Amino acid sequence: EGIVKNLQDITHIGIRIVAPGTFFQNHRLIDDLFIHKLREREPVAPLHIPPTIHEIDLVKTELPQAIMVGISDSAFHKTMPSRARDYSIEVQDTEKYDIHRFGYHGISNASVVRRTVSIFSEIPAKMIICHVGSGVSMTALLYGESIDTTMGFSPGSGLVMGSRAGDLEVGALLELMRVKNFHLFEAQTYVQTQGGLKGLTGEADFRHILERLSQRDELAIKAMDLFVYRFQKSLGGFAVALGGLDAIILTATASERSDTLRSLLLNNLDWLGIRIDSAKNDVLVGHDGIISTTDSKVKVAVIRTNEVDEMYRVTNTFVSPAK
Repeated sequence: EGIVKNLQDITHIGIRIVAPGTFFQNHRLIDDLFIHKLREREPVAPLHIPPTIHEIDLVKTELPQAIMVGISDSAFHKTMPSRARDYSIEVQDTEKYDIHRFGYHGISNASVVRRTVSIFSEIPAKMIICHVGSGVSMTALLYGESIDTTMGFSPGSGLVMGSRAGDLEVGALLELMRVKNFHLFEAQTYVQTQGGLKGLTGEADFRHILERLSQRDELAIKAMDLFVYRFQKSLGGFAVALGGLDAIILTATASERSDTLRSLLLNNLDWLGIRIDSAKNDVLVGHDGIISTTDSKVKVAVIRTNEVDEMYRVTNTFVSPAK
């Protein structure tokens, strides 16, 4: 709402928080307790928490007058029922150690839900949001609320991602730890920085992998086959969880910018009522719009996420009105 002319005029700063824990499923002010709890979870999210702590320290040094607000990336998923949120481990351990499927990309999901009205004139009743960027997740929504999502306890779980392995069976992980002599933090770092498309092809950037795919590169072909298979399997599962499907939203940088990737992700799904209009899909770059055919039972749209705008909206709720 204006240009900042003096840093001292900045009173509030919103910081995205990606960390597991019921404590972090609420937007809240960042204080000493918050930072302490964040440091406790550092080994679980090595891609996200260390940079966040560094950011907080910088703000405290450079803008000591500013109130910092932790914008939860998992708050959106608080509506998930226990059957989707809980793991099948001993109940006392679930509660004592706060082990749940918290889900992430919530800020993005909240942003996209708000923007669906401008595309469909309402929020579709049974909808799946597919966030496909360097991080990848899928969320099933019933009347705009999350009932399940692919990411679980940590942001490295779920679907195959740029450098994150996604779901990796515990036995396989334990065996990797044994043969590679990994300690806990090393194992977490390995599956979140050396897995996913990077592990399969040597690089994490969808643009490069799609270019290699067009050149019939064998590693790229196998990697995208695996990626699309896992993606579509989750899509089908969430259609079952919702009891049907009205709309699919593709969002985040990779799917927003690549008509090729969108075609791959939703190819051969006519049986599910999904039909893509190739002409619409080919020209949709840089703006929101519907890419499904007029007779497609499931509407498919590309909607650009605006996480910064969503963080601004949440941060504003912590600003006291001027007297």
